[in-house]
Amino acid sequence: MQLSPAERDYLYDSLCLQTPIRPDARNLYQFRPLEAKTTFLPGSNGSARLRMVDGGECIVSIKSKVVKNESVNSLLECDIDIQGHRDDSNFVSNLKYNLTNLLTKNFPFDALRLTKKYSFKLFIDCIVISHTSYPLTIISLATYLALKTTRLPLLVSEIDDEEVEEQPTFSDDWEDSRLLHEITGQTFQPPIMITVGVIGKNLLFDPSLEEEQVLENGLIISFYNNKAITPISNMNLALNANKDNYKGIDQSLIISAINMVNKYCSAVIHALDTLIEQDDEVDGTIF
Repeated sequence: MQLSPAERDYLYDSLCLQTPIRPDARNLYQFRPLEAKTTFLPGSNGSARLRMVDGGECIVSIKSKVVKNESVNSLLECDIDIQGHRDDSNFVSNLKYNLTNLLTKNFPFDALRLTKKYSFKLFIDCIVISHTSYPLTIISLATYLALKTTRLPLLVSEIDDEEVEEQPTFSDDWEDSRLLHEITGQTFQPPIMITVGVIGKNLLFDPSLEEEQVLENGLIISFYNNKAITPISNMNLALNANKDNYKGIDQSLIISAINMVNKYCSAVIHALDTLIEQDDEVDGTIF
């Protein structure tokens, strides 16, 4: 939905106020409500589905495959498909690069090691069925849920296969499968990416489509292990809007955005983890 010039001016002035007035009455740091469901795809090692109040929807499926360590460069492979966009478009390629780069740098790959010769390789497939605002956050949150609920079969053959060539064999009972954090023996918190809108001296978490059209800049901030991490990048979040408002960004606003992420994103992670802990029979949860 494109705003008229009068609507753009009104919304811009409202968001630049000392106490900004957002169209949906959210606080600066408040996310739009999300509905989520995990482990709903029986053929996947992990899966998640997120739906936003504005109609955005994303499904993530994670599947594992046994590979020889010497035959692969990475044990993670991400693919993103977005309705209405070509797979080789810059828009999709940038999303795929950001997600792959973040996960590759912050993933416990030791959990995927099976033997000295073999490992699991994870294939992360993200399908954005619909979206209005920039979809990186919903992709990232859905991937978080899918990874947190990913189960890998239990290895029952020998771990040391350096001397003897032996294919890994696994338990036939899926009840013996283990979550990633159970394999590593420590809490596993996948990294996420948060979009932050910049307008005047104000910062807006999770900007909506209407807000993106009047923003002066946008930030993408990574969050892992309860703190903001690199990469941190700035970009115009509005794909098709008039770019007259797009400006440079003050260094102090970047620092303020990092502080906001450090302060409030732990609550987002807690909400996601709480959803995972709920009974599987619950058909989605609003948080």
